[in-house]
Amino acid sequence: MSNSKKPVEKVPIVYHPGYNIVFWNLEKIHPFDTQKYKRIHKILVSSNLFEAASFHEPTPPTEEELLNLHSQKYLESLKSNTALQRILEVPFVAVLPQILMRKKVLEPMLLQTGGSVLAAELALRYGWAINLGGGFHHAHYNGGGGFCVYADISMMVGQILNNPQNRVNRLMIVDLDAHQGNGPERDLADNNKVLIVDAFNANIYPHDTDAISSITTPILLATPALKRDDQYLPLVQSKILQSFRKFQPDFIIYNAGTDCLEGDPLGAMDLTPDGIIKRDEMVFRMALDHNVPVAMVLSGGYQKKNAEIIGASILNLVMKFNLLEPNRMTSLIYEENS
Repeated sequence: MSNSKKPVEKVPIVYHPGYNIVFWNLEKIHPFDTQKYKRIHKILVSSNLFEAASFHEPTPPTEEELLNLHSQKYLESLKSNTALQRILEVPFVAVLPQILMRKKVLEPMLLQTGGSVLAAELALRYGWAINLGGGFHHAHYNGGGGFCVYADISMMVGQILNNPQNRVNRLMIVDLDAHQGNGPERDLADNNKVLIVDAFNANIYPHDTDAISSITTPILLATPALKRDDQYLPLVQSKILQSFRKFQPDFIIYNAGTDCLEGDPLGAMDLTPDGIIKRDEMVFRMALDHNVPVAMVLSGGYQKKNAEIIGASILNLVMKFNLLEPNRMTSLIYEENS
C-alpha cells in the first residue's frame, strides 16, 4: 500500500494530553479540576469543526528559560515538598516522593506554561490563539501560590515584548479570573509597556495589597450585585474599552478564568454560563474589531461543569467571529497517512 499525504489544517489552539494531572484519584482532594483540559479538547473535537491533529502541541520551557523567569532560589525550593504543599494547597503532597511530584504535577504545569508561550506566538501570526490551559496568575519571579507554580503570563509578556520583530510596544493584560492576578502584577510593576486590567472579587484570596498598586485599571467586585451578569458585564466592558482606547495596545493577553461562575466554591461570584460566554465574546470582539492579536489562557475554575462552558464559549468565538475562515486560517501541515 502506497503512502499518501493528507493535509491537516492547523488552528491556533494549543493542547497536549500531558496537561492533565492524574494522581490515582488523589487529585480529587483539591477543588481544581485537573483534567478539565482533556474534556475541553474532547468537546472541541466532537463539534466536527476540528480534527484531533488540528491543535498545536507545546514543549516545556528550557532550564535557561526558567532561570530567566524565576529566581534560582525559588526554582530550588520546588524540590521541597513543603514548598509545593504551600503552593498547591494539597496536604498529601508533603509525604510523596519528589520524583513523583515532578512527573505528576510539575511536568504538566511546565507543558501548560510552554503552551501559553506558544499561544502568544500563534496569536502574532493568526491574530488570535487559545491555550487550553495555563493562566497561572499567582506565580511570579520569587514565588508561587494558589495552584500556580510557573509564571506563564510573565513569560508570555517577555516573549512578546523582547523580540523587536514582533513590533509590539504596548501590551494589555485583561484578567477576568475571580481572583486577583497578583503574579504578573508583581513581575510587571515597573514595566510601562504593559497595562493591566484586573476585575476580581475583592473579598477572596490573595488579598495582595502591594500588587494592587500595579493594576492600571482595578475593578474591585466587592458587592453581590457586581458579581452578577446584569451589573458585571456592562461595568467590565466599560472599563476595558476605556483602558483599551487610552492605551491602544498592540497585543492582548486574556486570562479567562471561569471561577467567577455561579456556584464556584472559591470564586464566590454569580455569573451564569451565558454571562461567561458573553464576557469572552466581549474581549475577543474588542481585539478583533481593532486588529489587535489576542492570546487567551484558561486560568481558574473549580467545578466539573466548567469544561463544558469553556468548550461552548470557544465554539461560540469560532462561529461568531468566523475564526476558521480561510482569511484567518492559512497554516497547513501534512501528516503521513497509509
